Amino acid sequence: MKQIAFNDNWLCNSKSVTLPHDAQISEKRGADVSNGGHGYFPGGVYTYEKTFTAPAEWEGKDVLVEFEGVYKNATVSLNGKELCFHPYGYTGFFVELKDLVYGAENTLTVVADNSKLPNSRWYSGSGIYRPVWLHVCEKGGLRPECVKISTVSIDPAVVKIESPVSVKADVDGISGMGTSFELTIPNAKLWSDDTPFLYTAKITAGEGDSVEIPFGIRQITWSNKGLFINGKETLLRGGCVHHDSGILGAATYAESEERRVRILKENGFNAIRSSHNPASKALLDACDKCSCTVRKQATENKR
Repeated sequence: MKQIAFNDNWLCNSKSVTLPHDAQISEKRGADVSNGGHGYFPGGVYTYEKTFTAPAEWEGKDVLVEFEGVYKNATVSLNGKELCFHPYGYTGFFVELKDLVYGAENTLTVVADNSKLPNSRWYSGSGIYRPVWLHVCEKGGLRPECVKISTVSIDPAVVKIESPVSVKADVDGISGMGTSFELTIPNAKLWSDDTPFLYTAKITAGEGDSVEIPFGIRQITWSNKGLFINGKETLLRGGCVHHDSGILGAATYAESEERRVRILKENGFNAIRSSHNPASKALLDACDKCSCTVRKQATENKR
């Protein structure tokens, strides 16, 4: 499986843009706009287009486009043929690009309709505000998000690999095969909010069909005695955040999400509640790997 960033060379209402892109923040604000929750930005209908060439070697494979977030009422078409309608603005979705013209140009069109305002009590932004990815998949092979890795136990450290197709998994030289199997990781480093250690599982299906998946080994339990992570009582010190990044608008940038998580962590937070809507993948990734200790060490190394 090949994953390709699909964010460059888009048009939004005939203007050149790079994704992720918040179309609403460029609108003219007005006191007469009955949309105070959105910062008095009017909404609208935004048409995105991207023209690209589908190489001949893609023929016979499954080609998927992943939209991490489009706000909202997204209609996706390829070469004028409608493929998908996704109404909710905060969940990602996949669209299979059927009827591609191989060895020639194709045009992907996304229409985001955020014209019926107000529709929330907060600033939502508009358009394709989270990243877009192209996935080229072998027939009968790996698909995005098809492999699940879960912790079975922490002493000894055992993880379970599950996949709809038979795969080989390798983690630090420990390997296994099948559609459901377990790996015992010797001398494992456990993940916690203070020690966010991540392993990488190298997953292979067939010849050359592979993907690398980062994951942490941890055990979470709770009862009337409290919340325990890896057997240690952990008190949640949480904050509530919206999906936007202030003056940057609703566009989701990994650097901005990492900065936000780092600042919260440095100020004593160890938990985040995403307000009203699912968090971006970038925010979840930042939570997986963020540690003040790691950040400070990186700063020291630069001196």
